[in-house]
Amino acid sequence: MNCRALGVVLLVLGFGSLSAHAQETNDAWLGRYHAALTRLAAPARRAFRERIQVVGWQEGISEGEFTFQESGGWEASITEIDRLYRLDGEKLRLVGESDRLGLYTEYVERPERVAPTAFIDLDATPDTYAVSATEAVSLDGRPARRLRLAPKSGGPLRELWLDPATALPRRVLLALAGVWGVADVTVDFAAVGPHWLPSRSRFQIAMNFWVPVGFSRRVFAGRLDIGNQFSDYRFGVDAPAVLSALPAAAARTPGRGGATEGSNALGGPLEVNLSTQQTRSPLAERIAQFNLHKPDLVDPRTRLNVFYELRMGGQRLLLYLFRFDARQPLVPIEAATPQGDAIKIFGTQP
Repeated sequence: MNCRALGVVLLVLGFGSLSAHAQETNDAWLGRYHAALTRLAAPARRAFRERIQVVGWQEGISEGEFTFQESGGWEASITEIDRLYRLDGEKLRLVGESDRLGLYTEYVERPERVAPTAFIDLDATPDTYAVSATEAVSLDGRPARRLRLAPKSGGPLRELWLDPATALPRRVLLALAGVWGVADVTVDFAAVGPHWLPSRSRFQIAMNFWVPVGFSRRVFAGRLDIGNQFSDYRFGVDAPAVLSALPAAAARTPGRGGATEGSNALGGPLEVNLSTQQTRSPLAERIAQFNLHKPDLVDPRTRLNVFYELRMGGQRLLLYLFRFDARQPLVPIEAATPQGDAIKIFGTQP
């Protein structure tokens, strides 16, 4: 073998060795991430506040207070403009958004109980994901390790932004799909005392489904951009066992203007604007109490509370996404295909 040929062989072997070493390093990051997740445990009793903004063909701003008990029970108070509605975990049935039969059965028999839920497993190992690229990046002014992932068995993860010291996720990017359409999801995390919990999320949803109307059909085609911010986490004895009759969020009316908290960290200008005006006079207080406690007379077949659950090792974190205003009954639901007789009740937006 001449010197040139020998050099080529050594070069190929060298590249192969570097590639194998890089893959071992990538797999090591996934191994650390998996181990870090398995050590997580959700606080037995916790409470937090949530702010929600929805833009697109449905728009609105709301605030919620949530409390979860050791027994697994939970309740929430959600303020939407001048209305308050309460949610009780014992009165809702969380049904997987991909369980069409379960959704249909519950929706037809007990529409007030059905709560479509996306169950999202954030675990990743070298057996379930391949790392296509890694790089050192900065996130909110602090170093992070960014992993681009390719699922081997249909998992939702697309990117992980890991804390270099703990290998816990500071950001995850997800791709979800179902009969309802597709969604790009970003969730940011942060340390809250001894726990690792979401600080904000963003769901960019492209809806595309239809429901029958007589001999025709109506197509839901459009976009939703949903921003959720989580704050004021409390644990143990600091978490209220029962929510107050008038939640703190009701002391201010969501609207345009006032304090602004952006979600630029999630890659866009989505904002939650909250007025900080306080009600002062006794008359204003009585009006607010009356408005907030008016019966919720909406049709449960057209207003659906949608949730998502993050599965992180021992943690099962149930989070509220938004209240979907369908404006009409939604049974049965089918994936949309181009149809000449379709009536678009939500126009497609660019």
